[in-house]
Amino acid sequence: MSQFSSSVNAVVSSASANLDSATHAKAIQLASLTLETCALAGVGNPTVAIAATHIVTTLLFHAMRWDPTDPRDRAGDRLVLSDATFAPLVYAACADLGVPARIAGNWRPLTLSDLATFGAADGPLATTPSSDTVALVEHTGGSRGLGLSQAVGNAMAARLEGVDRRVFCLISDAELREGQHFEALAHIIEERLVGVLPVFVVGALAANDRAAPVDMPESIGRRLTAMGFHAIVVDGHTPAQIRDAVEQSVAKAKSNQPSAIIARCTKGWGAKSIQGGAWTGRVPTGEKLKSALEELRSARVGLTRSFGTELAKPAARAKSAVSPMLPLQDALDTVPDFARAMREADMLAVYQGGRLSTRRAHALALRAIGRAHEGISLFECDTRANNISELFAADRALAPRFVEFRSATSHMVSTASAMSAMGRVVFAGASARAFGRAHEPIEVAARSGTGVVLTATTAGLGAIADGIGATSTSDVTWFRSLCAQRNASGSPLAYLLQPADAFAAYALTLAATEHADLGQGGLSMLRLPAGDQEFLYNAETVFNLGKFEVLVEGRDLLIVTAGAMVHEVNRALDGLDDAGIDATVVDLYSIPFDEVALLDLANKNGGRILVVEDNVGGAIAGAVSEACTAGGDAFTIESMCVRALPMSAKSFDEALRLTGLSAAHIVACASRMLGVETGSERG
Repeated sequence: MSQFSSSVNAVVSSASANLDSATHAKAIQLASLTLETCALAGVGNPTVAIAATHIVTTLLFHAMRWDPTDPRDRAGDRLVLSDATFAPLVYAACADLGVPARIAGNWRPLTLSDLATFGAADGPLATTPSSDTVALVEHTGGSRGLGLSQAVGNAMAARLEGVDRRVFCLISDAELREGQHFEALAHIIEERLVGVLPVFVVGALAANDRAAPVDMPESIGRRLTAMGFHAIVVDGHTPAQIRDAVEQSVAKAKSNQPSAIIARCTKGWGAKSIQGGAWTGRVPTGEKLKSALEELRSARVGLTRSFGTELAKPAARAKSAVSPMLPLQDALDTVPDFARAMREADMLAVYQGGRLSTRRAHALALRAIGRAHEGISLFECDTRANNISELFAADRALAPRFVEFRSATSHMVSTASAMSAMGRVVFAGASARAFGRAHEPIEVAARSGTGVVLTATTAGLGAIADGIGATSTSDVTWFRSLCAQRNASGSPLAYLLQPADAFAAYALTLAATEHADLGQGGLSMLRLPAGDQEFLYNAETVFNLGKFEVLVEGRDLLIVTAGAMVHEVNRALDGLDDAGIDATVVDLYSIPFDEVALLDLANKNGGRILVVEDNVGGAIAGAVSEACTAGGDAFTIESMCVRALPMSAKSFDEALRLTGLSAAHIVACASRMLGVETGSERG
């Protein structure tokens, strides 16, 4: 080796040693701040958080290409927290870097003194970070197992925009058995999303005992390698190894191979007195805190140099040049009405026939909206079964914005939520039954205020011919729990929309798109029944979120229904007339709805309300009952819903008979409410 080469190596070695020393010093500082922050708040899981102190320090201060003063610039790299446990550590780093935070309603650089507000009920630094806490955080965390899907959505948005953005996802060992992670990992490999770098923070100790061998770094690495990842196992407290792993991931990305880092870490690193399973989930205070902080200070000896350099703040990247998109409302103004869309699809004969499935009308609307605005994306699970993408995916210009998620419904929802947070409106379609498995990611998406429209196909009893395993009758009940909640501005967390015919499906798709725009940022679910439906409406009918439609006006009884059951109630009208009952029929296509207007109709019908729905639990009846209670007047409410799901039925009509929801049953129930004898009773 030449003297020149030796000199160069010596300089490189010295620089690396100085960087290691500076990283250790900063990691110890952030770990100490994390312990103090949690102790003051009395909440958090600080020993788990500081297990990632070197990883967070290396990423935020060295490896990531980003501007701490503008973390949401399109070109900047991202850090996604899959487990909210890491929040106090990340808050400490953000305070050190001066990352903008929303304090008292305004964005300003976070300071070390702001850390004292962590966990306070009215404070800005929530234990579960969201996009309204610090600018570094763009996706609501806290629900274990969702973070990698969010990272995928962020990276997919970057791919559509042509932006070279890397997304690092911090995953705790408490999440290793969460199935959604494996849905996301499979998607990363299938789509070759090299911009996503999962970072697993793995310890030898679990909450109560030693971690299982299958959850140890080497075992995780073998599984990831088998999937197709370049898996890199590192010491999570050796800065040089972490830096080298990131550099390896960059090199592998050039050959289109995704990478993953598995970091062997110690819970309570640097403070031996709080290392152990007994301290997982506990906050050191008092003398125990003093001892831990002293141990961290002592850890500097041998790891840092007294003459070492300080870690510099990341240098700002050149700002992205992504062109702004057309305002969504301007684009929606150009979308053709339903009749014109049918003509353009060469479906004039079908239109004149007066019958079309709500699913097909929704597909028409999706293509029209996608053509009008480049920010519309469509995701779908089990495409062949649901087929809402039939027109969108077949359009050459729209196809790049369509993604098939196979059966990974939970992953699809979280990915859609993350992509919408990046400025896109995402439609996510699956069977109503499949969405039941994705309740938690849907709830997180609703609380995040992201612009996602869920399309639940084959909803209600219409799918009964495929067996009870394919029939969803509880979706209205659990989704209504989101509709009943309000966000900080007082708006509903979500809207449930149940179109009864193709006109309604087309119009409500447009209304949901407008609601999903970032100006409002709302979640909604379109619940589409199976089969074709007769046209009930025309181009003059206006559909708005939070409203309903009066189909028939009467004075004896208010019948409230939605979706496919609107047609069955219509079929009952002749029988009601024969019984001398003058009924008002309301298509309650939206939950929430205009409660005052509905109660006015009820009062005009003697305060008598019959609710008819093809789901269990009487969710629509519950919403109407709550409105009546709040109104304060006296009402009589009868609920007709699914009480017991038949084991089998060959058709929707047969299912209605077996569940007591047929037109004849509706007439009989209405007659009992009014004390009227039916023809069969008189005979």
